[in-house]
Amino acid sequence: MTVFGWDQSHFDAPSIGNAVSQGIVFITHKAGGDADDAELNTWWNGVKGLGPEVLLGAYWVLYPGSASSRADSFLARLDSQCPGWRDRPFILQADCEKWNGDSSTVPSKSDIQTFCDRLHSKMPKLRPIVYGPSWVYGSSLTGLSYPLWASSYVSGSGSFASLYPGDGSSKWDSYSGQVPAVLQYSSSANIGGQTTCDANAFRGTLQELVALVAPGWTEVPQMELTDKIGDETYPNRTVQNVFQDLAQLRGFLVGDNGDTASANIKLTAPVQNLVGLKSAVLALPTVAQIVAAVVAALPPGNVDVPALAAALIAAGVTGGATPEQVGTELRSVLGSLDN
Repeated sequence: MTVFGWDQSHFDAPSIGNAVSQGIVFITHKAGGDADDAELNTWWNGVKGLGPEVLLGAYWVLYPGSASSRADSFLARLDSQCPGWRDRPFILQADCEKWNGDSSTVPSKSDIQTFCDRLHSKMPKLRPIVYGPSWVYGSSLTGLSYPLWASSYVSGSGSFASLYPGDGSSKWDSYSGQVPAVLQYSSSANIGGQTTCDANAFRGTLQELVALVAPGWTEVPQMELTDKIGDETYPNRTVQNVFQDLAQLRGFLVGDNGDTASANIKLTAPVQNLVGLKSAVLALPTVAQIVAAVVAALPPGNVDVPALAAALIAAGVTGGATPEQVGTELRSVLGSLDN
């Protein structure tokens, strides 16, 4: 599947018209860089009500030097003109070109890397994308750790869909060690009732594009798990349930939940021995493995089983099992560790 997008600026009217019903699913707008785009706020007010069926974003014309401060200016511009942009998946695009044939306007790979690194450090849920076409950079962006947005235009004008050269077009050819993630294939497309528009394509679904440029907003897949304690099963638990329970369990055992319940959990083994379990415990998918990992970190002959069972029950990872059932499971694990 291929999805289509539109990158706009003050050269376009700020309205998107019927672009969404035509099949446009991602839209960016110039924020500034060379000069602030005066239509950014008007555009934002017109598109901010769109739901998750459209991915919005903005781009910054990047010039050489002072890359970190330019990134800060980009984010400040978005904050002032696009209130609420931080509350949704969003495309942060670096626009790297040669302006008016002047090579001194072309940012280096180091500038681009620093600019994107700064954006990512400030917005860790987002992964910037770089408009750095091969006709400017050739192979000189090899090693850049951000995806590329290429441009290679077809001839003629018309609807964005009819102009698309196809998924197998040579315009998608790799350069600088990457196959471009997005292709701008026309600046003469008809979109949303306007002409001379920049049309773009992504070879994948909208969800895959979100995962590429806004990975921190990608939801954990809903998968059904089966957790067993003794002979009882709990078939309706999801990945989210388990990870929420793991976080609560870790808080109860380490005692940093910020509530009074943690203070009432008494383990004979030193509590600080459990602090290092955070990463390992959070990665475990089933209750039985959680129990085994927690118990394995404690001296086998020095565990207060009732207190540990109470912690597991209070953390909600036992699926409604009784204290006796949890205690039986714990003693079974302890016994296997002794053997």
